[in-house]
Amino acid sequence: MERLGLALQRVQNTFNRNVDHFARSLGLTGTQMLIIEYLTSFSTKQPIYQKDIEHEFNIRKSTATNILHLMEQKNLIRKEVNSQDTRYKVIRLTVKAVKLEKEITNYFIASEQETEKILGSDTKKKLLANLAKLDSALSDNKKH
Repeated sequence: MERLGLALQRVQNTFNRNVDHFARSLGLTGTQMLIIEYLTSFSTKQPIYQKDIEHEFNIRKSTATNILHLMEQKNLIRKEVNSQDTRYKVIRLTVKAVKLEKEITNYFIASEQETEKILGSDTKKKLLANLAKLDSALSDNKKH
């Protein structure tokens, strides 16, 4: 019997290996590349804080702290105190990270196009909807 969890894990591992391989060519990790892409996509619309990254990537506070600390050390991000609430620090990309943004975005666009080519547009949309439904249901179950 094929187990859904195992199948999802295998696909995720393949995606992660592909992202990590490309990220290494830029001197990054796959996670750093994903965070740069996330900040590029959303930081112009609203300030992004560590808690946003924790939520978006479904990671613990300690994990996010470590990742962001390493990104600061590599001069990829900087944290700026929020003028309205000094307890919070807005995460911003540095010039170094912005220079990598185009290559990163192009990689993710090509990856999405390849996935859509493999699955077809309708199947991809249905898969995304079903994965969101599954994630929501499993997350709700954990809370009880």
